[in-house]
Parts: sequence; structure tokens; C-alpha cells
Amino acid sequence: MGGNVSSTNFQPDYKPYRLASPFSELEHSYDVVVIGSGYGGSIAASRAARAGLKVCLLEKGKEWRPGDFPEKELNAVKELQMTVHNEKKGYGNSTSLYDLIVSPDVAVLQGCGLGGTSLINANVGLDCETRIYDDEVWPQAFRDDLEKFTTLDRDRVYDMLKPTEYPDNHLDMDKLPKMAAMEKAAKHIADIEDLEYDKILRKVPLYVNFKNKEENHVGIPQPACINCGNCCGGCNTGAKNTLNMNYLPDAKAHGAKMFTEVEVKNITRDEKTDSWRVHYVHHGQDAFENRERVVRAQVVILGAGSLGSTNILLQSKNNGLELSTNIGQRFTTNGDALGFSYNGEDKIRPAGKEVPKVRKRRKGPGPCITSVIDMRHRTDKGLGESYVLEDGTPPCSVDVPYKFLLRWVDSGVDTTPGENDWREWGRHLVGKGWKNSLAFLSMSNDDSSGELKLDPKNGRVWVHYPKVGEGDNFQVVKNGMTHATTALKGYFVPNPFWGGLAAKIRDTKGIVTVHPLGGCIMAESGKDGVVNHAGQAYKGDTDELLPGLYVMDGAVMPRCLGVNPSLTIAMVAERCMRLMAEQRGWNIDYASTKKIDLSLSATPNKPGIKFTERMVGKMSVGNKSSDSDFILTIETQDVEKMISEDPSHAANIYGSVSIPALSDSHLTVSNGHFTLFSKSDGKHHTREMTYRMLLTSNEGQTYYFEGVKVVSKDSAFEIGLSDTTTLNVSLYKGEDNKGDVVGTGRLHIRVKDFIKQLGTMVVTNTTSPLQRLKWKTKFGNFFAGCLWEVYGFAGSPDTAFNPNAPPREKRALKLDDVVPKVHKVSTKDDTELLLTRYEGGTKGPVMLVHDLGMSSRIFVVDTVETNLLEYLVSKGYDVWLADWRASILLPSHKEKSTLDDSAKYDIPALVDKILEVTGSPDIQVMGQCGGSLLVFASLLSGQLEGKIRCLIASQVAFFTHPEKSTWKVNVPHLLYGDGLTAYTDTEVGWKGRFVNRLFETAADLSTEFGEHCSNSVCHRVTIMYGRLYEHDNLSKDTHDNLHEQFGFCSVAFLKHMSKCFSKNYLVSADGKNIYLPDHNKKKPLESVDYMARMRYLNLPILFINGEDNRVYDPKGMDQSYERCKEANPEQDYQRKTSPGYGHIDSIIGKDAVHHVFPKLLPFLDKYAEAGSVVKYTPQKKQSIVPELTVKGDMTDSSLAHAYHYGGEDESMHAQNGDSQVGNGHTTTHENGSNNNGHQFSWHKHGRQGGMRDRSPKNSPRNSPRSSPRSSPRASPSGSPDLGRRESLAPINEPQ
Repeated sequence: MGGNVSSTNFQPDYKPYRLASPFSELEHSYDVVVIGSGYGGSIAASRAARAGLKVCLLEKGKEWRPGDFPEKELNAVKELQMTVHNEKKGYGNSTSLYDLIVSPDVAVLQGCGLGGTSLINANVGLDCETRIYDDEVWPQAFRDDLEKFTTLDRDRVYDMLKPTEYPDNHLDMDKLPKMAAMEKAAKHIADIEDLEYDKILRKVPLYVNFKNKEENHVGIPQPACINCGNCCGGCNTGAKNTLNMNYLPDAKAHGAKMFTEVEVKNITRDEKTDSWRVHYVHHGQDAFENRERVVRAQVVILGAGSLGSTNILLQSKNNGLELSTNIGQRFTTNGDALGFSYNGEDKIRPAGKEVPKVRKRRKGPGPCITSVIDMRHRTDKGLGESYVLEDGTPPCSVDVPYKFLLRWVDSGVDTTPGENDWREWGRHLVGKGWKNSLAFLSMSNDDSSGELKLDPKNGRVWVHYPKVGEGDNFQVVKNGMTHATTALKGYFVPNPFWGGLAAKIRDTKGIVTVHPLGGCIMAESGKDGVVNHAGQAYKGDTDELLPGLYVMDGAVMPRCLGVNPSLTIAMVAERCMRLMAEQRGWNIDYASTKKIDLSLSATPNKPGIKFTERMVGKMSVGNKSSDSDFILTIETQDVEKMISEDPSHAANIYGSVSIPALSDSHLTVSNGHFTLFSKSDGKHHTREMTYRMLLTSNEGQTYYFEGVKVVSKDSAFEIGLSDTTTLNVSLYKGEDNKGDVVGTGRLHIRVKDFIKQLGTMVVTNTTSPLQRLKWKTKFGNFFAGCLWEVYGFAGSPDTAFNPNAPPREKRALKLDDVVPKVHKVSTKDDTELLLTRYEGGTKGPVMLVHDLGMSSRIFVVDTVETNLLEYLVSKGYDVWLADWRASILLPSHKEKSTLDDSAKYDIPALVDKILEVTGSPDIQVMGQCGGSLLVFASLLSGQLEGKIRCLIASQVAFFTHPEKSTWKVNVPHLLYGDGLTAYTDTEVGWKGRFVNRLFETAADLSTEFGEHCSNSVCHRVTIMYGRLYEHDNLSKDTHDNLHEQFGFCSVAFLKHMSKCFSKNYLVSADGKNIYLPDHNKKKPLESVDYMARMRYLNLPILFINGEDNRVYDPKGMDQSYERCKEANPEQDYQRKTSPGYGHIDSIIGKDAVHHVFPKLLPFLDKYAEAGSVVKYTPQKKQSIVPELTVKGDMTDSSLAHAYHYGGEDESMHAQNGDSQVGNGHTTTHENGSNNNGHQFSWHKHGRQGGMRDRSPKNSPRNSPRSSPRSSPRASPSGSPDLGRRESLAPINEPQ
């Protein structure tokens, strides 16, 4: 942490430095519990620790270190939490840094984090004027102790906070512009008030360090202030003397433990043990129910600030604690006011600047406040006219809204009309007026008559202070600001909530305060206040005191202070601790020079991980049994050791356990340890997850919890949900497992909780996004297997287009409680396929089939608002994602397979698996591009008879007319051996860069200028397949991550597709017309072979494509649709297009959920139920793919397929002099011929029942369709027409 202190660029590295302890180290009881870490809380922790006590400090916010604070507007907004009166839900996270509470007349801004408001205050250490203490609202004992208070206690504060005035010529710079402006203003006000300006203008003491220090007085390295001006946004250099630079590390050095993200709810008294119960929630487990837990102490000190401490005591009173009825009374805004001088004659440097820019240019505005015009010491004026006026520099994180306010919302009132109007107007017009602006911060004395009340809707306090802005003190301040603005020849702009646009709209002069005081005021008894002069709480409205309960922060101030209050609050806290030590016999070692050991405070140098889980089940205690559960967070400081199953490594556990049979309250966990997958003794191929922890009830009883999950798998990747989610529990009396067993039970994880658990995984101990995502993904894959891909929020590290960039964060899929189930499918040619099921409801099942060179990932893309999987699941569908052999997720995608292979083996195997698992008689299918072509090939080859309920053909069907610009570059695959890949990355070698450049040039030549981009994967995709999408339809994240969707496509597939394109219809890999024989005849409907194939398409089909498809000409879809309608005129065929969409953007487009998916739903819904379409079932399935044998002049494919409906089996056979046998039955023949002149016969088998006559038109059996025994009516061409499938119910027919 050291550095060259003589260097002006000295900057310690604060990243490893940590004050807060891991929450798992929180014990169940302490001597002293301090609530809050502002000036009061930090001082209490420091002094109690120096007294040798066991101290625990609880802070609601997070720990912030220099370098962590936001300097960009959007980042600052992310750290804003806002609570509005009478609204249940607030904005932002409850642990965010900037805490804004908005009430009807008053808004309060305070800091939330370890160090309290010192993190974002202006560092000013001004004393109260002595007249403030003359007010009799202060207890007599306090006023009698003023000498020690203003000397001894003040000196102790100064020794720790080190207030220092801004040095002359700091950083070798002349006087700061804003200090020169304040000097002008002071002279003008002094002239008006008939005062000497040097008596009212002075520098303010600042808690800021102006010299480089390798080690300050408590052992923390600190650089000198660089004048960035970001004090109120958070100091990113470490020069600001926040409490994290003094009192807090001092407390830690002397043994205090600090815990962050802990929100105290209330306090209760345990008279039996003479101790206090502090009820809290830990915000590290917000994904689950945020349960209250308890830590116990002999002494509890509230230092949570005016609003925080008052809130806790109000909640405690509501829960039965006997406290004064005056809680919340005498709240004061401290007379805070804000105003601006806009567009004056001099440049000011009006706002803070980002640290890197200041280091480079060294012209920062200076600390937030540097000087004060002090109007408090006029003996002829009362306190109501007393005020201070300070220069103010807003942080750079509010630079934009600050400019907007001054330039557009309210440019103010010209204080010097007629002077330099044209120059002023010109600066305002071009936006330079803001550079000549100065903010004023003022404190004065309001009447301290506000009240803090609990808001029942949100549980926080709000300020009831009607008409506070109407007070005379604020008008006095406004006059002073106007005079100061006049001196600067600017436009005076009041606080918009007090005198600006917002005030006019609301018709209320609202106040924004950063110095809230009161609510738990000190007084002579409980009748008048809440605590005594030493901060100890009264019991009810009496003068009796509650033992061990104290408040020592701004809440105890009985009146307005009229100046920056931090010094006074700190002095009061020092006094309270001095008096407490005297009363309780403590010895505070003020002389100790012990410094913090930074090596012990350092963040572990290895990445850790934490996650939260919830388990539910039954626990039996004695004769009682009850529903029980726990919510636990498991945290390790070394994730690598955990994954390696190091038997010596145990993670920590904290949380709560609910066992109603044992205790009515939640049991608080402490001293918990978790071991992941240690070898199970005596059991082969098993591992265990063990949970061991101490439980403490609200009554103070302790129990030891021991739980074991036995996992009977060798590979964590193969762990099933049931294996990882059942815990066998034993419960012992006492603090270890040597006590009596008091209970046993079994707990398990529910699906929805398991999904939440995956979302809680956080990598710790590293600020590197790359490291965080790397270890998050490794642990997630190890712990959750395939579930991690869906719910893990992290990208796969093996698809990093830029290997040096951090892997991207994935969003969790919106699937509610639906958990994926992976089914491995083996084909008859021993190829391994995958089916992933998302059982979103009872509709379907529906199988989604991806394109060539891609995978099922296209249906689960997370870079869009809602993907197709999420859409269908939300509509109640049982969705199955199919990864066939061309999927880039499978090893088989690099093998030399064709569409013929996939049609014969893959699709049938996938469909059969779904039918087997679901028990459904048929399924719905949607095929995207190559997936659609593949399904048609499988259908037309007779592989899927009776199994497909309906089909959505997306982008292409069985006629494959290429768009003119597509596939004219279909030769390059010949140069690339086994195939082409769309994948590349930013660090390819020279050959890869050359190829990328070649692809980029070719892509640019084949697309419009508006479709050009710099993404190498995009260029490769365009050349491999054509223009697959309109760029405007893709989100930036989708386009940047195309490498996740596209990969290698084998040359065999590419060649096969090329043949289909050249023929304009689906053909076999060798170019033969085996799927649509005779389709190109003048009268194809008269061809038995053709009609045999088209009968397989006698099912509802939706043909849909993008209107701007640049891969396939839509006329191919039109032709496929028309051919189906001709062959099966009564079937439900539908034709739709998606305007503005191309090819794959119909699936992965950012707005496809709004424009495309709704076009699919009505069709799917129409056939959502199994059996909604009556199907035919063959007695024997025959395949034409890929083996073709010729018998005489005919192929088996022209003979082997008949028309199968219901339970009937009829076959068509050649009349070649041989006796023909079909399916084991001898057949008789009737006259007919095929298109090759061969004789054929219609026949029926000698089988009873379940038969339909398929006689041609001239058969005497032909009768009207209305007859229950009728055969299909003839089409106009004279060919048999089987019509809609629904009309073909089976008929029993005698021999």
C-alpha cells in the first residue's frame, strides 16, 4: 500500500483493504453492539474497543473504498435509493450509497455505507456558536459540562478527524476561482451589512488530507487532495478524512468487528439474561425471504443517524419496548438551503471533475467547500437571522443535471439588469454560462418543530414538517445569496424545490436537507425527550433509564445547530462515551497508538464465491413434527479449493433456520461450516455435502445442526436435481454434536428455490470482471451442470470472440419455475443427439428444430427482451429443443453427414423420444430454415407417419428457390476441406486475418452499404449462407455475440444444400429427386409416386417467412404452400409473412416477440391438444432414404408407399407377373397404372375392421363424402383426393 510520498501522483492501492468482516464471522452475542457507522457509531465502536470490550458494529450499507465511488451520471443513478412518503415500494437497492427520503415538505439526502454520511458530506468541521448552547432545551447536566465538552471532547475529535484549512498555493496553484468569488461576495455583503469583510469571510476547517502520507495516525496510507471536487459524490483518491480513515480502522485495530449490509429492524429487552436482542435482516440474502435474526449484547448503542435511529426506536416501541412518547419530535432541517449564482462575469470551475482528468490537467475546482461567509456573530441579530453561506462544488456525477437545471429549468433572476446583458445572453445561448456559476450552501436556524413518523406502507420514517420553507430564516438566507450573486454579476437561482419550478408546481416551499437532526432528543426526562444528556434512553415518559441502551448521533440534538453539524455530533459522541465509561467502570485507553494491521485487513488474494439456498421439509422434535426450513448463505474465500474438493477446505455458513417444533422464532445461525463433495466414508462413488452450524433461539437456547446430502455420482456435471437437493438432518442440544439428539428430519430444495439459488452466486475477492465471470461459470457448471447454461447468468468461456474481454453476463431466462431436463438420444447409426425439455404447461409438446451451423441456442438467446422459448413457456407449452447432428453443441457437427442422414435417423429418433417420455400420440414441430427442410425430408420419406400433429415451416419448405444474391459464392467450401466455420476471434493468426478480410470484402460487395459492419463473424455468416438478418432488427448485444450462435458447418451439408438450391427443390445428397418424384410433370397430381409423398404432408402446416428474406426467395414458400393445397385441398394450410424481417432475425430479432411470435401462436393453439387432428397409422413403415433399389424399370420408391389411414393398411404393387405380398398379406389387384406406364392395383387386405376403401374415382364403391363409408372425393384432375385429415375417421368394413 505504500508509495513514493514525494510524488504528486502518490496513490495508494485501496482495493485489497477491507474493514468489514465476512458476515459468517458474526457471533451470537457481544458486550457491545453498535448500530450505524456515522460519526456517533464510529466513535462509539472505537472507544468501546479501546476499553477492551467485545464490540460488533452493524451497518446497513456496503463498504466503499477510494476508487469505488461512481463518477459517471448513470453509475451514480444506480447507487441511488429513494423512498417516497405513502408509497410502498421505493426506488433502487436499500443498500445503495445515496439515500433519498422524500416527504411532502422535506427531502433528506444521507449516505448509506460503512462510514455513514461522512462518505458523501462536504468535510466541514465548524463549531457551533456559543449562543446555541444557551438554549434551555439542552439538559442542565449538558450545559454544566460545556467546558470539558468544548475542550477535552473537542480535542479528541480533532486528534482523529484532523480538520485543516485549505492551504495557500496547494499543488502550486493560485487561489481557487471559487475562493476569489467568495471574497467578492463577502465584500459586497459586508458593505451592505456595514461589516468588515475579513471578519465574516474565512476558510473552513476540512476533514481533508493535503499531504502525502504513507501511513496516517491509525495506519492508513493517504494521498494529498488533488482538488477534484468530488467530496460529496465520494472521494476516489483517499484524501478525504472519512470515518474509514480514522475512527473505524482504529476500532478494528482494537478488536471491533464490523459487518455491512445488515439492517437493524428493532430492539427488544431480555430481562431474564439482562441483555438486549438486536433484530436484523441481512441484505446479502435478498433473493429469498429476508428473515429477521438476532444478535445479543449487554450494551446497544444507536448511531444510525437522525432518521435511522428514530426509525429503530419507533419500531421497537411498536414491538413492546417501553420508550418515551417523544420519539420523532423536534426534528430540524438544520436550516439547510441551496442556491446558485448562474452566468456571472468570472469563470468558476463549477463542478467536480473525474479523477483521471484532474490528474492529467491539474485544474480541479478544489474541495467541495473551502470558505464561509459567517453571519452568526452579529450581536444585534437574533439566532433567527444567523446563518452561514459556503461555496459549494457538486460532484462530477451530477454534472449533467446541474447544467440542465441552470440552463433550461430555471436560469434565474438577473441581479444586475442592464449590465453586460448581451454577453450574458451569448454565454447562456452557447451553454457557457454554466462555467461562470457557483453553488451556495447555507445553514440557518429553523424552529425545530418537525416530526418523524413511521410510514406504514414502506416501514421507513418520513418528515412531517408543514410550511417549514415559509420560515423567516429561509428568507434571510435567500437575501444573503442574492447579495452574493449580485457581487458576481450573475443570475440568482433558488433551490427549485424552495423557490423554483418544482415549488411553483407543488405550491410548497420545499426543503432539501443533508443535515437532518433530532427525533431522539436529549432532555431532562422522558416527558420532554428520549435520552438523557449522556445519550441513555429513558424508560417511557419517566426519568428512569433503560440499562445499556444509548443513542449518540444527530438524533439526540434538541435543536437546530445552524452550521455543519458533524463536529458537534462527534463531540457529543465523545462526551457520551466518556460518561458511559465512567458510569460502567470501563477504562478507555485513549493513549494507545496501536495501528491497524493492513495485512490482516487485506482482501484474500484468491477469488471466493458465495450463494444462498433455501431448503424446506419436515423436522421432528420429541413428539412434535413441523414444517421446517432454512435460508443459508454459503461463502468461501477460495473457490478453487472448493471445486477441487479439498477435504481440508470448509466454507462458512450464515442465515436462519425455522423449526416451529423447537422454537416459535427463527433460529440464528453462527459458526457455520459447509463442505462440498467430500468423499463419503465407506461408500463407493459417493460424495457428501455437509452442513454444521450453531443455532441460537431468541430465548438464548443453543443447538447444533448437522446435515448431510449424499451424492451418488462421480461427475458433478452429471448431478441430478434430486441428488443435490435432499438433506438429512440431526439436531443436538448444546454447541456441538456431543449433546443429546433433540430432533431429526429431512429437507429438500424446491425447483423455484433452486433457480433462485443459482442466481445468487457471486464471486468475491476480485474486482476483475474477467475473473468474476470465469470462476462463476466454473463453479456453476461444476455445481449445477446443464442447469447453469439456462439459469446461471454467465456466458460460456469457450465462445469468447475477444479472448481478452471479460465474458459477458447473461440474464436469467424468464421461465418461472420451469427447470430444463436434458435427454440424450441415440440414433440407429449411433449418433448422440440432445433434447432439452422445458415443461411450461400441458399444450404441445412442441419440438423446435434449429438451422445448419447453429444450435438450439437460437431459441434461448438472452440478448433479446423475450426469446421464443420464453414466449412459448409463458403461453403454457411443453417445449422441446432439439439438437440434431448438425448442432454446433454436438461433436457430430463436424462429421460428413447429409440432410438425408438426419432425415432418416435424427428426426425420427428425436420425435420418438418425445412421444416416449410424454406419452402423447403426436407432437407439434417448428423447423427453422435447414431444420424445416430436414423435417420435410423426414416427412416425405415416410419416417413420421401419424406422429406430427402440425408443422410450422419457417423461411423454407420443400421448394428451395434461392434469393438472387444468395449462394452465388458456393465454391469456397471446396477450398476448406471439411467445411466452413463462422467462428473466429480477435487474436487469429495472419491466415485467419487474411480470411476475415477476404470475407469482409465479399460480404460488403454482396450487401447494401447500410448492412456493412465490422463484425468478422457477421461477414463469415453472410458469405456462408447469405444475408440472414436485417442489422436493424438485431440488438447490439446480439450482433456483438453472434459467435455464440454460429459455428462450423460440414462440407457435406453445404454441398447437399447447394444441390437443393441449384435444383430449386429438396433433393437427395447425390442430387436425385427422391422426395418429390414427378413434381415437375405437367399433371403431377396424376402421379401415384408424387401423391404418395404429398399424402405424408396431409397435416396442418403454417408456411411463414420474412418478407425481406435474402436467403430464400419467398416464391419457394408460395410454391410449397400451393402444392400442398392442390394435393390435400381440405387440409389446414396457412401462409404468413413477417414484414420488415429477413431470415434468422425472425427468431433472434430484438422485437420478434412483438412482430413474429404472435403470428405463430394462433396456429399452435389451434392444435395444442394431443389428438386434435385425426391421423393415420401405418402397419409397416418403409423408408426411401437413402437406399434406392431398382426392380425392372421401376424404383422401390415409386411402389413401396401406400395411403395409410386409421387402422387400415393398403399398398400399391406393380403388376409384373409376380404375386405381390405386402406386410405379410396376400393382395388382390384392381386395374390402374402409374406414370411410367406400369400397371398398379388398389387392393385391400383380408383383415376384419378398421379399414377404408381407397378406390379410385371409377370404382363402383365411390360415393358422396357424406356417407360414413365413402372414399375420398376426386380432385378436378381426376386423382384421388384425401382432403382434410379430420374427415378421414376409420370405418369398419366387412370382408
